[in-house]
Amino acid sequence: MNWLTFAVQWLHVLLGILWFGYSLSMFFLITPPLRSLPEETQRAVFRQLGTLGARVFPVVGILVLVLGFVRGTFLGPIKGLDAFGTAYGITWLVALLATIGLFYTGARYLGPGFAALADAADFSAAGERVRRVAGIDLVIFFVIFTCMILMRFGQ
Repeated sequence: MNWLTFAVQWLHVLLGILWFGYSLSMFFLITPPLRSLPEETQRAVFRQLGTLGARVFPVVGILVLVLGFVRGTFLGPIKGLDAFGTAYGITWLVALLATIGLFYTGARYLGPGFAALADAADFSAAGERVRRVAGIDLVIFFVIFTCMILMRFGQ
């Protein structure tokens, strides 16, 4: 067994689970019951969650991207452009582009929207915008998750 490949794969998967699991939990388990609380309580909770997310997820996202790139190329089967003619190469490229898109939407829209939510003048409208972007992110996560499974069979 190649221990470096094992360690990179293990960390890549663990961080991916953290990122995807946080998004799933926020969308389906945390925010729905929070919406039944008074607005000031919601603002306080979202302020805390936004602060934590702003510290953790830029690092997690970058590590997921870098480790996935390393795992597919230096430690994986993608050694040249001809690899993109294979099922693995195509699936890996789709996953890479989707992850870059996910990182972008998080950094450009979701993170700032989440941070601004606590102080938004129109809390309801701001919350709906964040929820809409979070829903789009979940679709992208499901594309990436599907690619991860397909890559297992595409080699």
